[in-house]
Amino acid sequence: MSNWRNLFAQRIYERGKDYYYRGRVKSLIFDADDNFSAIVKGNRAYKVTGRYHNGKFSQLHCDCPYAQDNHRCKHMAAVLEAIDDDSANIEPQKSLGEVFQSAFPPNRLPVDPQSFLSKEVFPLRLIEHVFTNLDDVQIISEILIKAADAYFTIPGAKWNYSVAGRFKQYYFSVLVAFNREMIVDVQVDFIKTREGQQIAEMVALYYLLRYLDQHNIEENTNEAARQMLANFLDRDPDSQTIITANIGEYYDGGQYLYFRAGVPDHMYKFPNLTTLTNGIARGERLHLGKFFDQQITPENLDKDSKQWLDLIIKLSSTADLTRDGYYEASVKNELPLAGVIMDEVDQILKTGNTLYNRWKVPIKREERALKAAVSIKANGADDDPSRYLDVSIDLPADLIRGQAAYYHLDDHTWTAFTGIAPDKLDPVFPVTSDLVFGVDTMSEFYRYVLPKIQSMFSVEMPQDRDLSKFLPPLPTVVFLLDYHDEQIYCDLATEIDGKTQKIKKIDDLPQFLMQRVEQVLAKYFTKFNQTGTRAVLLVDEATNLLATGVNELQEIGITKATPAFNGLYKQPFTKVSVGISVDSGLLKLDFGDDQLTAKEIKQILRDFRPHKQYYQLGKKTLKMDEPSLTELVETLRKMGISSRDFTAEELKLPVYRALYLDDLLSHQEALNYRTTSELHQLVTDVKTPQKDFKVPANLHATLRPYQYDGVQWLITLMKYHFGGLLADEMGLGKTLQIITVLLSEQGNGQNLIVAPAAVIYNWQDEINKFAPDLKVTVLDGSKAERRKQFAQSTGRDIIITSYDAAKRDIDFYEGHLFNIEVIDEAQYIKNPQTAAAKTVKAINAKQRFALTGTPIENRLSELWSIFDYLMPGLLGSYQQFRKQYEGPIIKNQDEQAQDDLKRLVQPFMLRRLKQDVLNDLPMKNEQVFLTPMVGKQENLYQARAQRLIRQIQKQNDEEFQQNKLAVLAEITRLRELCCSPQLLDRGYSGPSGKIKATMNLIKDEMADNHKILLFSQFTSALAILKEKLANAGIKYFVIEGKTKKADRLQFVDKFNSYDQPAVFLISLKAGGTGLNLTSADVVIHFDPWWNIAAENQATDRAHRIGQKNNVTIYKMIAQNTIEEKIVEMQQKKAALANSILSGNELANTVINKETLLNILK
Repeated sequence: MSNWRNLFAQRIYERGKDYYYRGRVKSLIFDADDNFSAIVKGNRAYKVTGRYHNGKFSQLHCDCPYAQDNHRCKHMAAVLEAIDDDSANIEPQKSLGEVFQSAFPPNRLPVDPQSFLSKEVFPLRLIEHVFTNLDDVQIISEILIKAADAYFTIPGAKWNYSVAGRFKQYYFSVLVAFNREMIVDVQVDFIKTREGQQIAEMVALYYLLRYLDQHNIEENTNEAARQMLANFLDRDPDSQTIITANIGEYYDGGQYLYFRAGVPDHMYKFPNLTTLTNGIARGERLHLGKFFDQQITPENLDKDSKQWLDLIIKLSSTADLTRDGYYEASVKNELPLAGVIMDEVDQILKTGNTLYNRWKVPIKREERALKAAVSIKANGADDDPSRYLDVSIDLPADLIRGQAAYYHLDDHTWTAFTGIAPDKLDPVFPVTSDLVFGVDTMSEFYRYVLPKIQSMFSVEMPQDRDLSKFLPPLPTVVFLLDYHDEQIYCDLATEIDGKTQKIKKIDDLPQFLMQRVEQVLAKYFTKFNQTGTRAVLLVDEATNLLATGVNELQEIGITKATPAFNGLYKQPFTKVSVGISVDSGLLKLDFGDDQLTAKEIKQILRDFRPHKQYYQLGKKTLKMDEPSLTELVETLRKMGISSRDFTAEELKLPVYRALYLDDLLSHQEALNYRTTSELHQLVTDVKTPQKDFKVPANLHATLRPYQYDGVQWLITLMKYHFGGLLADEMGLGKTLQIITVLLSEQGNGQNLIVAPAAVIYNWQDEINKFAPDLKVTVLDGSKAERRKQFAQSTGRDIIITSYDAAKRDIDFYEGHLFNIEVIDEAQYIKNPQTAAAKTVKAINAKQRFALTGTPIENRLSELWSIFDYLMPGLLGSYQQFRKQYEGPIIKNQDEQAQDDLKRLVQPFMLRRLKQDVLNDLPMKNEQVFLTPMVGKQENLYQARAQRLIRQIQKQNDEEFQQNKLAVLAEITRLRELCCSPQLLDRGYSGPSGKIKATMNLIKDEMADNHKILLFSQFTSALAILKEKLANAGIKYFVIEGKTKKADRLQFVDKFNSYDQPAVFLISLKAGGTGLNLTSADVVIHFDPWWNIAAENQATDRAHRIGQKNNVTIYKMIAQNTIEEKIVEMQQKKAALANSILSGNELANTVINKETLLNILK
């Protein structure tokens, strides 16, 4: 056989041999007729085919460019060397005809599978892989047409079968051309690898036989005839009509939106949106193609289709909007993706609707924070007249601009960026992301514009240049004010290096200055000379100029006034000022100065009316729209202060209000305020803590930079006796940060940690590991045992107890003063009326801290309760809080109230996200795994759901509230049915779609050597899975509510040290917090919980510091059930927390009658 080498030039053979021995020959397979094919990895993958029969090679072919000129190429040589090598691993093959013979008996099909598929030969390994995982196939579209009706014909074919879908990581689209005797041709799109193509072919051929089994393809009734029968037999042909939105791509790479409509098997692209909407409005039949000639009735569309139709109507009624609009008038059915249309589509996708890519595959929507960094570079020598500043911004590539946000779109993902809106970025970079400022403009940019940019973006300044020498001097505008002959005059001049010179025309000013000068002069003066350098005003009209105008001129430049002009100020206009200081641990506000006393201010505030122009105060005439007075009234209102709070000369407040007051005053423009150095130091320390904390030498851990910052922040709060909420995302090491603080405080008194019962021993273990010098007592067991433990804790550094124990042991703590009280998982006190909340607030401590990764789970009142523990009074009484913040935010989406609340609590709350501080943390990939209900399970669910719907519909609002608990209990039973009917009836012996899908998923992941965490809130579901795992011989661990607290850490250690794939079954409530399970990299949520924060906490048992692998999260969701609606509600609840922590809008998440009906339908 070795004679084949003579077919090749020596250098070609040597290269081919080198390719073979470097392992570049892949997927070498033979069929029953001795034909072979293989893939050779060169500059790209090349396919080599041929025949090897009776020791001879023939029909050699390769698709590389060199072989196209009838040359023998190195890829052919590599494959022949592989066949010639005795050690070549030629995979065993099998015909699909043999595989399908038993699955599809010939008497049920119009073809004989064995002969029909006799030449369809595949590696046995791939056959077994595909046909043991058919449950993973997701079919998107499937259609069979006669070959004569096809757009192009394939010789010998009678029918064309097309199928598109997904199998594991492969998206595929396959065309099978066939007749009754044989497969004529198979064409696979989108997949480049040979193995992937083979897998797609097998899936397509399986679904072809299934289609032939379910349809009579010889039946000749056409769609028009079926339509006629439907009309006369009162069927509803419109009920199947669907509308989908799709992404197309122009030749230049640009993308556009288009719409398709039809019935599931036959979808057509709309030819003209306006014609479509007019036809629907007139009730006309719409002829979109051979298989769709009927009315589209909006009422009969499903929710998703109705949303797209509403958008189409909106688009077609909007004419010729340009850059920020919808589309140009010339476009009939393809809408370029830009401007408002991006926002419109994004709002629809947020509801869970589907958008398809150019391959008809669903696109996933995600949100990401848009990060932009501005850099400034100085170019040229300091005296070079052509020197310039280069200002650029680094943004992600291929951003698409909407009006509300920026977006990015690829074949698989629609990304909506948050954080930086276009209206914020456009004024800075209106045309391009690169700005160049020459000698004439660089000083204006540096002095007037750069500070504003620095307040919006992170700016990198040139470190190697002295800009004071590089920038040319910028003139200061001078306003020369004079008064004579009953008129006020303002002449313009400039000052450079102390020298003043009048200008000849206003155009002599730098452009930026000129615009500001023209605006302010036009605001306060009525006449101007031709050059624009002199403005004139009658003195009788000078009230506004004297009250506020001169101050506004001084904000732009310098005012120089004659004595005559200054004489006009005899009319008393008063500007209010405030003095702020710290006195005996209290914040003191002093309003007395040379112009107004505290008593006078109290009188003014009592009589203040927004539209009242003047106020007579003794001999003083006060202009009531004086900006400083208005700002003072607004500041005091936001502080919750009324005239009743004033004493004779001053106002005293808790010192923790200083930060909010300072923040409010810093945003005022007219109100003057004075602070002491002591107060200034307090504000500076809390806002930007000094990094002077020394980590204790006996801490057995190395703090990450963000953890050190967190400790420094906590230490700074302690310095001023402020409480603090450490709200880092789960998995960032809040425990270690607190332990570091407690270690640094050793010797300053006893500390108390209150935590959920499930994690008290975890706290003890972490302290022993990181700070073994600290002496710890855990209060656990019966009350008598806890009393004894508490009595023996004298001299111990830390006492650890649970919320349940603390509320029963409140008598232990009477008369006891702790140094620091820490509550872990602070959401446990979200309801201020619970005994747990009242207990931790009643315990005396010099300092209080709270830890939680989810400070707001459902309602804003939860945040109030936590801060009522940390610093009572910061947010006022709950009635005040509800009136000032919760009501306006929830009911009215009041952004100002939302911003005020955020500014009030932000100094005392520190929250960091993994994506911002852990660059080395692996990715977290989340997938929703829809599982159909099967057999009797679906019938049981639908019957129960419909019965509950009818029950709720019959109730009025009062009856619903009275029976709400019973309704919610019934919903829980529906959720149990989604898992398995066995949760309600242990005698049920039928299948469960979710149980089956979950077990298949577990087996697949374990086959790939993964360890798995599986969470469920139903212990009965865990029991079923436990039995299934045991029967399958799969190693598993379990933590439930009944698992002893001391045993949980042992199970965690055993699981983490187990070096083989395994499953950890965990009750969501029992093990969703406080456990470190980073040896697992797959998380399965077997059933969804209303509160997504609880699920995220559970996920973060694996996705936390110490995780080295990407973590995959599967949400097992029963299809077309209440579980899908729960997932929607989870996203709405998550918005509540994000609004305060990151500034997004709030959503009202209260469950009412209407909400429940929507969930059930």
